[in-house]
Amino acid sequence: MEQRLIHLFLLSGFLSIILCGSREYILIEDYKTWDEAQDYCRQNYIDLATVQSDEEWNELTKLIEKLQFYIWIGLYDDVNTWHWSYQDESVTFLQWDSEQPNNLNGKQYCVNLRTNGYWWDEACNLTCTVFCQSGEGQPVLVTDPEMSWNKAQHYCRENYTDLFTIRNMDVNQQLTVMIQDNTCAWIGLFRDSWKWSDQTSTSSSLRWAVGQPDNSFGQDSCAALDYDGQIADESCSRLYYFLCQTRRVKHQILRLEVKAGDNVNDPAITTTVLNKVQQKLREQGMAADVKLSWQQQPNGMVFQKHTNGLTGTE
Repeated sequence: MEQRLIHLFLLSGFLSIILCGSREYILIEDYKTWDEAQDYCRQNYIDLATVQSDEEWNELTKLIEKLQFYIWIGLYDDVNTWHWSYQDESVTFLQWDSEQPNNLNGKQYCVNLRTNGYWWDEACNLTCTVFCQSGEGQPVLVTDPEMSWNKAQHYCRENYTDLFTIRNMDVNQQLTVMIQDNTCAWIGLFRDSWKWSDQTSTSSSLRWAVGQPDNSFGQDSCAALDYDGQIADESCSRLYYFLCQTRRVKHQILRLEVKAGDNVNDPAITTTVLNKVQQKLREQGMAADVKLSWQQQPNGMVFQKHTNGLTGTE
């Protein structure tokens, strides 16, 4: 068997590590609407404040405890995101009743068909008859039992295809005839509710004040902290102080030693090594908050020969 002499070198390179830590909040004592506050925070920091953990809530409470003002945060009600349950289809046809949708009491995210042929937005826990969609795309009216929108969605997906999608006036009229002996029937239209401006998930519980959100003025789709540090929905055109957010960042340079051939500075190889390090961080659950890059050395290379070469055979 032919043996081939190879040369290995001990090389060192410097890895730049940026650790993105917890959120940090900046109170801006300037009166702005919610949209103006969002623009200001995005231009000067990261965004309007997102608050999720108990630690973050405690930090905000300390920051605003001496202020007797409402203060904007980054939460808003995404009132124009109507879409269909089946395949998340976009809306191409609407048949709202007069003064609908109105988000009465601030919690109306689901849509039903009324006996007059028009649509209402309603609280999703209201019980109605249900229009499911068959595998052939036909409407199936389920009258017993009446159920909430979420239960109706589960029922239709388990027994048919999904809640029904209405795409034109002819089909809407067909369904209207079918429900004349009922008050309302759920269809597949619904919308997203409260979101953070920076698109962070709202899976954690929101600290609403008692009775909130209530949409008491009919257009309360932005959120502010009240005098007690609880969330209230407010008209986005009101003028309040606001909270921006940034991130605590820690920058470290680590020296990394490798044994490799003299082609280790090939960009494809340095990229592969960096990807391996990132993979290890993902396995430790750290990759989302860490940014890695190579620090170029004075000669423009990533790795420098560290000691005398090593030899081996293969």
